[in-house]
Amino acid sequence: MGNLMPPPLSNIRKVLIANRGEIAVRCIKACRDVQVHSISIFTNADATSLHVTLADQAEHLPGDDGTAYADAEAILNICKSTGADAVIPGCGFLSEDADFAAAVSSAGIIFVGPSPESIKAMGLKHEARAIAEAAQVPVVPGTRLLASAAQVIEAAKSLEFPVMLKATAGGGGMGLQVCHSEHEAQEAFSMVESRASTLFKNGGLFLEKYYERSHHIEVQVVGNGNIVVALGERECSLQRRHQKVIEECPSPFVERNPGLRERLLQAASSYASQLKYKSVGTVEFLVDDETAEFFFLEMNTRLQVEHGITELCYGVDLVHLMFLQADYERAGHPGMPSDLLEDLKMNQPLGSAIEARVYAEMPLRDFVPSPGVLQLVNWPKGEGVRVDTWVRNGQRITPLYDPLIGKILVHSSAGRVAAHARLRAALVETTLQGTQTNLEYLIKIVDSSIFVSGDTLTNSLSTFKFESCSLQVLDPGVFTTIQDYPGRSTVGHGVPPGGPMDDLSARAANILVGNDSGIELLEVTLAGPELLFHEAAVVAICGAQLPVTVGDEPQPMWSRVVVKKGQILKLGKITGHGTRAYLAVKGGFPQIPMFLGSKSTAPELGFGGLQGRKLHSQDIIHLHQRSGHWAAAATGLSLPANSIPDYKITSVCCIDGPYGCDEILTAEGRKTLYETEWVVSHNSGRSGIRLNGPRLRWARTSGGGGGSHPSNVLDYGYPNGGVNFTGESPIIFAHDRPDLGGFACPTTVCSAEMWKVGQLNAGTKVQFRSVSYDTALDMTRKKNEYLGALTAYSQGDACEIPSLDLELNDEPPCSILHRAAPSGTHPKVTYRQGGDTSIILEYGEQIPDLRNTACIQLLAQALLAADFGGVRGEPNFATLTIRFDPFLLERSKLIERLIQLDGEIGETTGIKIPARQVRLPVCLDHTSLRESAQRYMKSIRPNAAYLPDNVEYLRKNNALSTRHDVFDAILKTPWLTVAVGFYVGTPIMFPLDPWRVLTGQKYNPSRVYTPGGSIGLGGSLAAIYPVDAPGGYQLMGRTLGGWDAGGNRPGFSSARPWLFQHFDMIQFYEVSEEEYEKMEQQFEIGRYEFDITDTTIDMDTYISRFDEAARDPKYRAWRARQAVASQEVGELEQRLFEQWAQTKRAMQSGPDPGLEDDAVNSDEAVSVASPMDATVWKVLVQQGDVLEKGQTVAVLEAMKMEINVVVSANQAGAVVTEISKPPGSIVAPGTSIVRAMWPE
Repeated sequence: MGNLMPPPLSNIRKVLIANRGEIAVRCIKACRDVQVHSISIFTNADATSLHVTLADQAEHLPGDDGTAYADAEAILNICKSTGADAVIPGCGFLSEDADFAAAVSSAGIIFVGPSPESIKAMGLKHEARAIAEAAQVPVVPGTRLLASAAQVIEAAKSLEFPVMLKATAGGGGMGLQVCHSEHEAQEAFSMVESRASTLFKNGGLFLEKYYERSHHIEVQVVGNGNIVVALGERECSLQRRHQKVIEECPSPFVERNPGLRERLLQAASSYASQLKYKSVGTVEFLVDDETAEFFFLEMNTRLQVEHGITELCYGVDLVHLMFLQADYERAGHPGMPSDLLEDLKMNQPLGSAIEARVYAEMPLRDFVPSPGVLQLVNWPKGEGVRVDTWVRNGQRITPLYDPLIGKILVHSSAGRVAAHARLRAALVETTLQGTQTNLEYLIKIVDSSIFVSGDTLTNSLSTFKFESCSLQVLDPGVFTTIQDYPGRSTVGHGVPPGGPMDDLSARAANILVGNDSGIELLEVTLAGPELLFHEAAVVAICGAQLPVTVGDEPQPMWSRVVVKKGQILKLGKITGHGTRAYLAVKGGFPQIPMFLGSKSTAPELGFGGLQGRKLHSQDIIHLHQRSGHWAAAATGLSLPANSIPDYKITSVCCIDGPYGCDEILTAEGRKTLYETEWVVSHNSGRSGIRLNGPRLRWARTSGGGGGSHPSNVLDYGYPNGGVNFTGESPIIFAHDRPDLGGFACPTTVCSAEMWKVGQLNAGTKVQFRSVSYDTALDMTRKKNEYLGALTAYSQGDACEIPSLDLELNDEPPCSILHRAAPSGTHPKVTYRQGGDTSIILEYGEQIPDLRNTACIQLLAQALLAADFGGVRGEPNFATLTIRFDPFLLERSKLIERLIQLDGEIGETTGIKIPARQVRLPVCLDHTSLRESAQRYMKSIRPNAAYLPDNVEYLRKNNALSTRHDVFDAILKTPWLTVAVGFYVGTPIMFPLDPWRVLTGQKYNPSRVYTPGGSIGLGGSLAAIYPVDAPGGYQLMGRTLGGWDAGGNRPGFSSARPWLFQHFDMIQFYEVSEEEYEKMEQQFEIGRYEFDITDTTIDMDTYISRFDEAARDPKYRAWRARQAVASQEVGELEQRLFEQWAQTKRAMQSGPDPGLEDDAVNSDEAVSVASPMDATVWKVLVQQGDVLEKGQTVAVLEAMKMEINVVVSANQAGAVVTEISKPPGSIVAPGTSIVRAMWPE
């Protein structure tokens, strides 16, 4: 039956699956086979599960996520509202709830399973024992229900220890306790009774004799209410904490004992027949290893997790049989025909099958569940291999439910040895990267003599010694992430380059241990982790100075060090200059998944590395399988002190541009830029290093089409290391930066100097030094020479390691590489210098003009077709950022080719470009946008021209009459996607109707939170924020996001997790907030299909609209009113900004009361002070509290990290008298946060 497609059901048309996870997916597939409509149910925590997307229909469960799947009333209501005529419960939750089964039947719906009476009879184990006795099925010597600990002890003496105390309503290994003595029995009584009352609402307990050398063997039965047939046995003895891990069919023990199978099957059939059992079920037995005597344990009136191995060995599909039985019942028959059941009987199984249960759990920590993200999922395939699962790439494992994530089943007709080999191969082929699983543990079990021999007992795993090739994070440090070099430098589309902030130190650490310099390693910020090595390893630590110990013994940095198996490696706090250090391990971390070609973590965006985040306590990171071998053969090595880089950084070398030219920045502004000692802000991080200093003098009063502030420009692709002025605040773009935006970068840090940027710590003063392009390349060569010599030295070559220093000459700034005058309808072209690895080619005059956009599109296509090695173009509204490797292609030659390609474009007429049309819903004025503005006002800036209502600001700024006029700009024109980038695939859009071209400034400073799917306007361009993210555009409405890191939703893939592409034509249509919420939910669960069609854009059509509007007096009059309004609003914003900045400066420069008080840090008083420049985020004590050693009194926020301020031993016992710096205060090293006095 299992080998043929079953006939469709005749009477059941819709089945609701009252379960989740892999068993729900299994039932959905069976529904498909028998051609019935499947309905899945889900909670918010399960929204991305496969059972939600695979079903024909998915319904959301109301109520608490943790209990929703057991809410019988809610599920029954969904059955009625969807018209389901059958319910299949799977296993767990309501599958053995007799009241639920009865309620389903009473509602006129078929319960796909046994009768409520059978379920109820088997629900209490002591009653199930009585039925077994009546059927003359042997039972484990035991007792009736026991009411007290005294009764338990007395009965245990009679049975003789050891005994097992069991909850009569228990199941799944819960409510069991083995007792070897009276003392253990006494303690177990209260514990098991309490747990049983809580979990099962029934505190009834009884005792059974415990057989220490025993097997757990179960028999699969199927009945129709008239007869019962048994379909072989399953060996389920390999258990940890009374939960099955690996199951087999047939049982090796039964195979070795002739006649045992027949007796077991007969006993199981006899037992189930007492119940007039219908549907599938399992009768479980305890089998004594020495005598082969067996005893009834319990009957499970449901589908078992391990049912699949019986299916493989007996050629049946048990779920099909359940549906067939239910279909006959719905037709009014007692059940399926008896002759059909009789035909299923087989004397021997067809070969051998084995199942391994894969859990999200941590074997090294006594199998505690490990909720988190499975970043990469690859299950085995091939002949004789089956996988039942509910997870895929990007699936988040919730702590709310059972941690089972899949079952790997194998079958071989050649028998157990071949099945064993197939299982091992399947486990090795499996990839589950991200949160911890038991995969390594399963492989070790399968390789063990216990399993190979087939002598598996219920207590076998209690003595099994699991050894893991991994390290365990005992303390993660302040901010430790996994990075590799060079990261994702060629992906684009808003995916940051990533990689180590200080690539010099990172690459050096890898070289010292013998790795390729780009292998993944740990980046440590401010203070390092404490790591327990479960296998020996070769390590090296490079970067800013910090204390290193192995097994409490100090170790040198910039050295090759061996950590032995079982030792703890500890990295302390960084002292002196610098911010980051790097820990390399030989072989790297092979189980960290690749994401878009790199293992680097982007913690602010939640992808890459280990679950897209910094390390957490108790994380497990797997080492290379040869780690121990390498450690045994390793020899020590230390780098000479004079070869270690100097981390006292006072200047970084830069190349002028792309926007340092005279039309953007005055000579005085350039002087300020290069002569100021900029102070590094505590509000820095992997996306950029923020600086405090004077305001620049700009050469213009506004940004024109880019926005109202003179630092605004039309969006362009940011150069690596660009020094970006977001309004008045400079930031050096670092490795997790946005890749495009509309703020000017007047200078760009040289590639060879970016390692220094990664080591700048808060409070450091740094100066920009202008150098030439050729000097920048010489610096890169010098850096590569250093690393090359370091490689030779680490391999035993006694060579001299050259200095990193290079004699420099001051170079006059120059942003412009080439200019080409306009010709006919072809606009002028400006070639801007973008550091030493990019050129920004700009068309036109920094005003919105579709001719520029058409040229950019044609040039981007020509550049792609030219296929220059290592050259990549990133198009925007009026710019093409060309990224290149100067050591693969000379910049001068690249410019020559670009000039040639531009010349081939010719006139900007008659251009037709293939594109996609994307229809998107939009909810205007969504509630979450108002909440975002309120959050900004509370946490960042309370007053601005654009607050509290962005839409009202846009109305005033553009001289419009009503709010609807603002919304019409979204709804009444198509929007052209002129770029895709910023962060994670953000589409940058321009309206194709001149009457809908609005302008607005960007938030200054930018928001830290924007709801995903928000539509915002900045300058004259709009953007859709794909995910919750920082941002600065004025918000008008919400649509659906355009990013799916897992690549699972329709329209996305793992190689292309962004939805939008350049030149998409986007048309919005309005929906209500209620309609939007439903669409958003459909998108979240992966069931929303985007409306995307192919089209062709006739650029002449839209260019002519703008030309005609420019001649229209009414349009010109509106534009004039718009300019006046924008100026007035801009002046208001300047006043409000200055007031806010003045207030902020006053707060920052105010005296620290604690430092002025002579009593602080005296014999009478204590000051708990900040260790660094930071903002106070939380204060966790109040006046009158007594300080305790190790207590966290405050949490600071700096470098986009949380830093705990902890009470030291000599401060413990003091009583808090004052909170010197409340939340929101700016603090420096030594600033008192909490003051306390010693009690008298």
